[in-house]
Amino acid sequence: MSTPNNAATAFFRKTIRTVFWVCLTVAGLVMVYLAAAVIGTVWTTNGTARAAAGGSNTIYVLSNGFHSDIALPVEAGRPPSGLPVSPDDLPGGLADTRYLIIGWGSQTAYTSLLALSDLTARIAFKALLFDRSVMHVLPYSGEFHGERVYRLDLDEVQYGRLVEFISRTFSTDANDNANLLMGITQGFGDVFYRAEPRFSLFYGCNAWTGQALRQAGVSIGRWTPFAQSIEWNMGRITGQTHFDSEM
Repeated sequence: MSTPNNAATAFFRKTIRTVFWVCLTVAGLVMVYLAAAVIGTVWTTNGTARAAAGGSNTIYVLSNGFHSDIALPVEAGRPPSGLPVSPDDLPGGLADTRYLIIGWGSQTAYTSLLALSDLTARIAFKALLFDRSVMHVLPYSGEFHGERVYRLDLDEVQYGRLVEFISRTFSTDANDNANLLMGITQGFGDVFYRAEPRFSLFYGCNAWTGQALRQAGVSIGRWTPFAQSIEWNMGRITGQTHFDSEM
């Protein structure tokens, strides 16, 4: 018959072993995830190794080290053809806009974070549990320059495929109108729309950027879960670590 002290010791040892194996399993899963991310980043798809020479459509891929966006050109106050965004949706319209900065991500994280420092465990946990996704659209009238800014000149076919993919990501109604989220903004003349598919640990904002570029026929990693995955590929494609020049 075991004594209370022996029972407590056995329980303590069992708890320690359980905690050890749980930690070891989590660490193993993290290592597998990171290894897969590295492989997915450097295992590039077939496609254009560099931006199309003489391409007539200039886009930019932007990164802040955590999240990536794609900037599409605006012509004569009109969004790219086929993109389900109306100038009337935007507080300031598109009259003086040169680019639309477009990003996809978790509704919880995207609409709650103005800076990475705003990220909490609750927000991260909710986002990774297949949170609903949103499309963020920000009009931009300035010049792109600085680090983590990458220019691509796409031909008509590449550009058409890119816009088509981005357009399909918007959640639309029966009349093909994008579902605008009223009253939700980061305060920069931007808007949010409902999007597809759901956000997850395996398909996040940077994976979306990578898929958009692959759909355009750009040679990029097959899985790009991190902003650094995008940056490495953009540096390889453009031959630059940053772009710092007037447009």
